[in-house]
Amino acid sequence: MSAFDLSPAQIRNRLILRARQAALTARVGLPCDKECPIGAAVVRVPVVPQVCVAPGDVVRLGKADYRYPAGPLRLRIVRVRLDVSQWYDGQWVWLEGVEIGPDGQDGMWRPVLARVAALPSLTASGCGTSPPCVHDHPDGGGPNA
Repeated sequence: MSAFDLSPAQIRNRLILRARQAALTARVGLPCDKECPIGAAVVRVPVVPQVCVAPGDVVRLGKADYRYPAGPLRLRIVRVRLDVSQWYDGQWVWLEGVEIGPDGQDGMWRPVLARVAALPSLTASGCGTSPPCVHDHPDGGGPNA
């Protein structure tokens, strides 16, 4: 494809995109004074969610506790995806598991983006808002920390 195959609007959009990419590449890692100008690169630091759930656990989530709800959900966890959950500022975590129906039978496998506040945390508070952690975690959290 040559430049002659593109419309003027497509050429303009590609030039703008290249200019933005070059500006972002030049600014990565530089601190901003008071306010960052529009288009400046903001370097985000990933935050790993602090949850105390492990494969085999069953969690109950209300409609407000996970994204794209179809109603209350009981999920038997198969996998906790901390690797992709770190980009949600520690507020959400990806869980993969099997939905448990109202009759207690296993249902469909489904990935769920769950609210961290709705799950047991590694640092359970004494006020009883979060159940204490009962799992051993490689990062030093849990009951044997």
